[in-house]
Amino acid sequence: MKSTLVLFASLQCGVQAHFLFGRLILNNQWTDTWEYVREVQALQGVEENLALIYPQTEPDSIDLRCGRNASDFEGTVKTAKVQAGDTVGFAAGEPMLEGDVKPWIYHAGVTSAWLSKAPSDDLDAYAGDGDWFKILSVTGRTEQSLDWSDPWAAQYYDELKALWGTFRLDSYNFTIPETTPSGKYLLRFEHLFPQDVDTQFYVNCAQIEVENSSDSVGTPEPVVKIPGVYTRGQEDVYFNTAYFALEHDYSIDAYVAPAPSVWSG
Repeated sequence: MKSTLVLFASLQCGVQAHFLFGRLILNNQWTDTWEYVREVQALQGVEENLALIYPQTEPDSIDLRCGRNASDFEGTVKTAKVQAGDTVGFAAGEPMLEGDVKPWIYHAGVTSAWLSKAPSDDLDAYAGDGDWFKILSVTGRTEQSLDWSDPWAAQYYDELKALWGTFRLDSYNFTIPETTPSGKYLLRFEHLFPQDVDTQFYVNCAQIEVENSSDSVGTPEPVVKIPGVYTRGQEDVYFNTAYFALEHDYSIDAYVAPAPSVWSG
């Protein structure tokens, strides 16, 4: 009976809880929404308050790279200069769901970060159709996860969703690998909210220039194409997070994030 009640409560929460990652974190400072992140476009035909933050659901779409119409980017965005080995991050940006306290990651699931090097110095023109490599993957809880013993956080606690490391976070920080080759890159941040049929992909891309003045330069691998990294029906992408936790005695330790593996430099 407990499992049934917990599952029902988890499934009822946040059906229309969408978000985006429009803010790059540099030097521990949150930049403005769309200052360094390519702006996405609203989805036509849905409610106005959801149109901009509506997720991607087609794994074969070009919008899986950087968000809706952000690959063939025609706007203006800054390129951030970072050193290989620096800590950067992404934060949930405006707009947010009407009536909520702030933008944040509403859903359980897998969070990751990726890099793709532009083939020329013109990063603005790069569509992200080259190779991508993963530099971060978060499934279970980490030192950055919410402390559910905190009274403020406790009001948002969900027994099954709280097993996932980025649930209800408003940002996440990570390191650009120390041996990353110098160059201009798209830095992609993704939160994958698994579903049985239409898994939701929340993706945005910042523009960065990596400087590596050391003698240690690596060869990022493995590399993939986006789209092409996921296929509809893939078992580690299409499933119910709540059922998975219940089937594994309230644990997600058995879950392995989808390929590729993380390149740490």
